[in-house]
Order: sequence, then structure tokens, then C-alpha cells
Amino acid sequence: MVNSKKALIVVLPYMVNGEKKVKKTHKRNIRSFLAFPYGALTIASYVRKESNHDVEIIDLNIPLQSDPSADVGLLFEKYLSNGFYDFIGFSMSYDNSFPWLELLTNIALEKFPKSIMFAGGPAASTAYKEILKLVRNLHAICYLEGEGPLLEIMNSTNPKQVLKSSNTWITPEKCRDLLFAPAATHVDLDGVIDVDYELVSQDAYNMREAFSPFVKYHEDSKQFFIVTSRGCPFKCVFCAEPSLQGSNMRYASVSSIISHIKFLIDNYGLTVLTIYDDQILLNKVRAKEIFREIGKLNIRVEMPNGVTLSYIDEEMAMLMSKAGVDTLFLAIESGSPRVLREVVKKPIAFKKIKPVVNLLKKYNIFACAFFVIGLPGETREERIETRNFAYDMGFDWCFFNYATPLRGSQLYKDCVDNGWIKEKYRELGSINMSEYVLDIPGTSKEEIQETIFNMNIDLNFVNNVNIRDANIELAIRSFKEVLLRHKGHPIAHFMLSICYKTIGNIELDEYHYGIFKDIVNENLNWLDVCSKFNLSIDNNDTFISKKVKLVETA
Repeated sequence: MVNSKKALIVVLPYMVNGEKKVKKTHKRNIRSFLAFPYGALTIASYVRKESNHDVEIIDLNIPLQSDPSADVGLLFEKYLSNGFYDFIGFSMSYDNSFPWLELLTNIALEKFPKSIMFAGGPAASTAYKEILKLVRNLHAICYLEGEGPLLEIMNSTNPKQVLKSSNTWITPEKCRDLLFAPAATHVDLDGVIDVDYELVSQDAYNMREAFSPFVKYHEDSKQFFIVTSRGCPFKCVFCAEPSLQGSNMRYASVSSIISHIKFLIDNYGLTVLTIYDDQILLNKVRAKEIFREIGKLNIRVEMPNGVTLSYIDEEMAMLMSKAGVDTLFLAIESGSPRVLREVVKKPIAFKKIKPVVNLLKKYNIFACAFFVIGLPGETREERIETRNFAYDMGFDWCFFNYATPLRGSQLYKDCVDNGWIKEKYRELGSINMSEYVLDIPGTSKEEIQETIFNMNIDLNFVNNVNIRDANIELAIRSFKEVLLRHKGHPIAHFMLSICYKTIGNIELDEYHYGIFKDIVNENLNWLDVCSKFNLSIDNNDTFISKKVKLVETA
């Protein structure tokens, strides 16, 4: 038996907003809540289960949540004083975490100069050349899945030789070899389903359920992740997944999945299960079996990554509803068939969309849709086509996102090749998904930004489908969910005023209308929005709820 060794997996900050030693341009949050570091957990759990080695996890986002100005470097240095580590790995899921890497590897090197240091995670796999060029203290980067590779080097009597010989481990020397091509090492997914949550402090994580008028979050809620498959057969232009997991689908068995969910219920009180598969519905027989079994467990299920609607038939909708799915996110991407076919490169049968939306509503599932706006080659007319399509389909809620050139995606490659992004956005960690960064000839950044803003106000508020269809209670719940996330949203208050007036609740009508007027009177930008959409700050009876058109930008 190999002597027991010790590894530390460091989850790099994605809540990067306070460290003085990190560039100001990178001090922004990637997400607004702490989520279990699922990738680090699967790796650590697998190695501990398959060997006599020890693996610890430290999530550096935890101190930043309670104190945004915390000196993470100092905290990391203090943590390292707890003992010796043969291996120190840095988990990098987001480009924006990169600025921390050099600082923390310097600290680790000074403390443990003989330890092997490596990085891994989606962002590391798509930018390994830049990282190894800029961060000199790393011995290697693990390409894609880390469970098997970490176990291999910990089992080895000569781990540096493994780094040198394995194509899964990318070293600085290999990057200089023009013929080198990294290759992933895959494990049986049944071996990674049983995540050991004792490796982290469960109470530190305050996961927020995805947008839904049916969110049942309260202090006793217990939400956990699960990923039951890896891979995606589609090659959407804006997605990095084709360059990561690839098109071949791999699945964990239904029995292992259900067994783990029951374990989480029995031992941790799970009430909400978040499934983070990229294509949970692709294998319809398997998906139905999963939902059929989950339906016996009395929990809530959400799938915030979005699903491909082509695989939803009546039985699937019924089984999802019985399993606790009350909200579903449909990855539509565009309302223009040409853009979908020629730009996004995603096969969707348009004739199926409306029937699927109707099916979801039949089984009381809130139907949301994802759209990507501002792709190269998309015209102003096609953006208007997308708006009209979304209106006609009757989605309960629409999410409009900027076309963002993520590293590893075809869009990023196209943008670099064609000069569609400035040099500053090619720097690791510089792209913020909340802004439009493309410089496409004939396309105005301001127009894309205003179009997305207008589409949101138009379709989700002014022309909200549940107001149009007189589902007032559902509309009320939707606008309340907005206010839980954006307390000062005046249009949500205005629409709540309209809803309460409709059902005769004058007290709440006046309450929300008063808040709306106070916000708008203090902010000229919101006053301009009200003018565009015929929202009166003098009398909400003048509100025209029908046929308000998307305001076209110049």
C-alpha cells in the first residue's frame, strides 16, 4: 500500500470584491451567493473513498461573504500553518478568479516549497497556456476531470514523472510543444455521485433557489447540488462545453442517483435538489425514470442550467411536475430560425415550442426562456423578431443575456480572429457577463444594452403574459420574486399596483404605487422608461396593458 499523502484543494474566490492586492478591474462578484464547491467535493470525495490519502478543502469565498474587505491572503497563510500538504490544488471555475492565483501560489510556495502545486477547473482547462505562462509557481494544470488524475499522482511514488508523462497533466514544458494535445481522464460517474459534504461546513452556504414564483426558501431549507451526467452533443457557438466535456454523453446510474438523494434527505434534511446537468433530458427513458423515482421523495427540484425542450413530451412534463419541478428554464437562445440555425448552430424545432409551453402550463410548471442577444451576424430586425416570438409563445418569464465570448467557446475564437473584442478583454478575468463587450461592425453596444433592457421591461412586466391571461395571482408572485432579488425595482412595484387594483385590493395597490412614484420621481432614468412604456406616475388607471411595442433604439 502507498504511504498516505495529504492534499489541499483551494477554491479560489469568485466573490472578488475587497482584496487590495488584486486588480481593481477584477473586484466584482461572479455570483451573489455561496454555492457548495461541487467540483472540489467530487474530487476530494473520490480520492478519499478510493485510497488511504487525505484531502482537505478550503473555500476562500466564505470569509469574503461575511467581510468583503477580508485579507484572503493572510487567511490562507494562517490556514496553511495547520499542517503539511504534499499537493496543493487551486480550483478555478471562473476566469475572474485568476488574479488570485499568483498571490496564493506565492504564499503556498513560501510555506511549502516542496509541495506539488497545480490548478484545475473549467476556467483553468480553457486557458492553460496563459495561466502557465503567467503563474510560474504551478507545476501543472489538470485538464478537465480531476478525480482520476489526482488519485494517480497521490498513489505514485514519483508524482512529477506522472505529470511529465500523462497528457491529462499540462506542464509548462508541454505548452512549448506545438504538437502537444491535452486529453481528459474519465471516471465512472457512479464513483463520484456520493459526495462527502463533511469535507465542507454545510452551514456556511446560503444557496439561493433559482428564479421562480414558487420558491419555497426559508431558514429551514436545505439545498444541495447534483450532476448526474457529463457531456453535451450540441455545439452552441457561445458555449465552452464542446471544448470541455465533449459531445459524448456519460451517465451515472439511476440507482446511484436516487440512493444519494435519499442519503441527503435522511442525513442532511435536503428539501431542494438542484440538478446541474447540461442535458438532463437527453436520454428520455433515463430522465423519466429519475423523475419517477424522485416523485416519491416529496422534495422540490430545480434545473437552472436550462433544458432542451425537444425532449419534453406529456409524460415527461407530468413526471417532472410530480417530482417537484414547478419552474423550468428552456434554452431557446433566439426567436429567429436563421440565427439559431446559422449563428447559434442549435437544432430546435420551432413548431414544438408553443405545444411544450402549453404542456408545462397544463402541469403547473412556470415556463421560463433563455435568450442570447447581440451575436455576430444577428440583425436589428432579428432582435425584433425574437421579441415578437417571445410575446407570441407566452413564456411566463424571459431572461435576455448578452452574447459573451467565454474562453473555450467558438464565439471567443471568432472574436479574437476577427478583432471583435479589444485587447483588454482578452486578459484573463477581464470579461464581466453583465456587460456587452463585443465590437462588431454595424452593431452598437448601446443598442444591444438598451434592447435587452427594453425586452425585459416589455415582456416580463408591461406585457406580462399572466396579466394578459388574467392569471393575476401568478403575476403577483412573479413580481414579488423580482422584489426579493431587486428591492428597488420600480416597474415591479408598478405592476403589483396594477395587479392589486385588478383584484380590488386598494390598500396594496396604493402601497406599491406610492413606492413606484417615490423611486421614479428621484431617478430621471426611470422617468424616461415610464414615458417609453406609457406608465403614468400620476394615475395608474391610464396604464395601457395591451400592444405596447418594444422601443427600437437608434
